[in-house]
Amino acid sequence: MTPLAKHLDQLKMLDSLEGQIAELRNKVQSLRDEAKEWGEKRDSLNAQNRRIWEEVKELKSRRDELNQTIRRMKEERNKLHEQVSPKRKELDDLRKKMDELPGRGNTRFIAKRIKELDWEIQTNPLSLAEERELVGRVRILEEQMLASKEAQTVRDRLVELRSEFGALRITANDIHAKMTELANQSQDLHERMISKIKESESVKPEADAAHKKYSELRNQAEEAYQGYAEILARVKATRLQMRQERENEEKKRTEAAMTTGSEVALRRFKEKRKITLEEFKILKGKGLI
Repeated sequence: MTPLAKHLDQLKMLDSLEGQIAELRNKVQSLRDEAKEWGEKRDSLNAQNRRIWEEVKELKSRRDELNQTIRRMKEERNKLHEQVSPKRKELDDLRKKMDELPGRGNTRFIAKRIKELDWEIQTNPLSLAEERELVGRVRILEEQMLASKEAQTVRDRLVELRSEFGALRITANDIHAKMTELANQSQDLHERMISKIKESESVKPEADAAHKKYSELRNQAEEAYQGYAEILARVKATRLQMRQERENEEKKRTEAAMTTGSEVALRRFKEKRKITLEEFKILKGKGLI
């Protein structure tokens, strides 16, 4: 193959390689751009997922705090129930006692009647039978008086117990109402937390898929770049070879020209004809003169 034909083949190959380089350069850039978009999508989804889990953490903390408050309120309510049990027994016992007491009258009326009978016994001349009868009536009244006083004591305690029961019931109802309200709030927080977890379960696979796509595109871009680098290296090597061949050809032509010129100058020098200073230096340099 002649140098010209070889040179033309090299130019043709360079043209083809440079076309491939341009194509691969565009492909690498396109793959990198697409990978960047998937990477940004992945980062956005991961950031969204982190925000979701921060919300889940906050909701869980609030729910657990409410549940702890509910547990304390349950303990308080149980203590109230413990107070109610003995009071209820005492109330039942007092009710039974009230039912078992003899007839109860007005203590003022009974006291007045006893005073009247005592006065009658002390101021009136009575027979032994009459006095015994009045004394017996006074004794009965005194027994009624004692029963009436005991009944009053029982009644007072019943009123006191009912009041205590009412206060305990109001407190227990307030605690129950508050517990119900807090339990509803806790349930709402729990449902919101579960909803967020489900949202995360849908976001994370999407973020993982975006990362997978990003990695695939980066690998493809790297492979394309390797091909681009290899072809670019071939182009550089070919250009270097062509430059070296061109320089060698130039050197050969120069040397040939110099050889031809030296021969002519030497012949003219031998014929005692005039030569240039440059021709003289060349002949001198080659040791011909």
